[in-house]
Amino acid sequence: QMDGVSGLEEGAKAVFPHATVQRCIVHLIRNSIRYIPRKQWSAFTKQLKLIYGAINVKQARQEFEKFKTDWQAYPGAVSVWENNFSHVEQLYNYGSAVRKIMYTTNAIESVNSSFRKVTKERRS
Repeated sequence: QMDGVSGLEEGAKAVFPHATVQRCIVHLIRNSIRYIPRKQWSAFTKQLKLIYGAINVKQARQEFEKFKTDWQAYPGAVSVWENNFSHVEQLYNYGSAVRKIMYTTNAIESVNSSFRKVTKERRS
């Protein structure tokens, strides 16, 4: 699970060549929403959820094609998803319960935050 830091995916693949690298969906949303006017954020994110929340990869691809047409006026936002759609597709290699966990790096970031707090204390 990665948030898209430049070079991180390539580094992980160099050390673990058979690893599946999953981009954080929440980070993709954040990266793409900056191209959308604030008043349209709700409609934009609602349509994105139809893609990454689809029942299967076929439905996700259909929703993605509709998304690209509907939001073509914002090519920067669409390109974020075009460049990373393989990460959305690979979510469907897992069951729906696992996919829900994999959408975001929040759990990993929470654990890292806890470690930082503990290691900053004088007693540790």
